[in-house]
Amino acid sequence: MFVATCDNAGEQLAATLHPGNVSANDAEVNIDILTRAVAQLPWWRRQKILFRVDGAGFSHQMIDWIASAGGRQSPTFRWEYSVGWAFTAREQAAVEICDQQGLWQPAGGGPDGGVRERVFVADITALLGDLPGWPPHHRVIARKEPLHPRYVKDASAYEIEQEARYQTFATNHRRGQIAHLDGRHRKHARVEPRIREQKASGIGLLPSRELNVNAAWLTATTLAADLRCWFQLLALDGEMARATPKTLRYRVLHVPARLVRGQRKRRLKLPDTWPWVDIIIRAFRRILALPHPT
Repeated sequence: MFVATCDNAGEQLAATLHPGNVSANDAEVNIDILTRAVAQLPWWRRQKILFRVDGAGFSHQMIDWIASAGGRQSPTFRWEYSVGWAFTAREQAAVEICDQQGLWQPAGGGPDGGVRERVFVADITALLGDLPGWPPHHRVIARKEPLHPRYVKDASAYEIEQEARYQTFATNHRRGQIAHLDGRHRKHARVEPRIREQKASGIGLLPSRELNVNAAWLTATTLAADLRCWFQLLALDGEMARATPKTLRYRVLHVPARLVRGQRKRRLKLPDTWPWVDIIIRAFRRILALPHPT
């Protein structure tokens, strides 16, 4: 299953199912789902897009596609990528030079908006030698942070010796401090709670062994996830605007209400004893205040 979400709104833009022998970094599949995702955006939102992809989806062909704005020639289209970059012996040699010469800079994203303790970043593009064939302004950023016990199993001998974990990502952003670029890339982690919420809405409960049946189920659950997303954005506030599907169902969607008809009107009767009845009333008022679509 491949999923693309809009980080600004939390909406699921595209989702596709593929056989199990399709790898996560299949360039054609990734380009296909990104093309579907871009098509869901309003046309005036397609000119400047940041694509964040984890290391599992990395491929040269996909990066070239993003850098070329999907093959568009207009200079108004400026697409950027922030993609996980493989950490090989070449990258390790670069971070060793950073350690020896003290080339690290403090990373941002601390709890008070400042720097993070014992976390550093560095631009190692020049230390990797020639990088032919990559798009213009291609940069590789390294991140150094304390080695967490759960990563010790997969850590290299050098990481264990330094008690540090090293990660790298690539971007074609022309300007900006590398601490900002690192923080921008790490916001990709927000996709994980989105996926958990979608699984709680049934996206992971595929009902059949047939691909077509599961694709129909995926479409239905995607529609449900998007309806919930926009309901929270447009009608709810406070903690309910960020509530999980389970909380939303318990407090709002499963209220024991009655829909009655009389005097040529329909009335929704809510129990006075329901603890979150005010939230439901405010949501109805916000929905009624929305302008009618044209």
